[in-house]
Amino acid sequence: MPMPPITVTLSDGQKVETMKRFRVLYGDEMTAIEAKLTDALLAAQEADFLAQYLGEQPELKELRARAAEAEKLEKRRQYLAALVERLDQYTPKQPEIKVQLGATAKPAGLKRF
Repeated sequence: MPMPPITVTLSDGQKVETMKRFRVLYGDEMTAIEAKLTDALLAAQEADFLAQYLGEQPELKELRARAAEAEKLEKRRQYLAALVERLDQYTPKQPEIKVQLGATAKPAGLKRF
């Protein structure tokens, strides 16, 4: 006798938590990509600058080649930004919780010196 298939259904809370988790995941990836992109753009700019004084050196050609890497990183960055924006748009807003920090009442029987 065959067993029935396993099915899974997400609750409303699980759906919201999934959206939040992927928002954090994409945000972290975007932060890492922005760091790599900055490095690649900086390397290309440094190579352009030094080429004025040193001419075309093999090391500078390698640094300039990172401009192609920067284009790929920028495309991924733009794609991630769109995903994050969409997740922010569709994630239901949670009610604000007001928490009072620091109790003003002192426990009875304790003295401060």
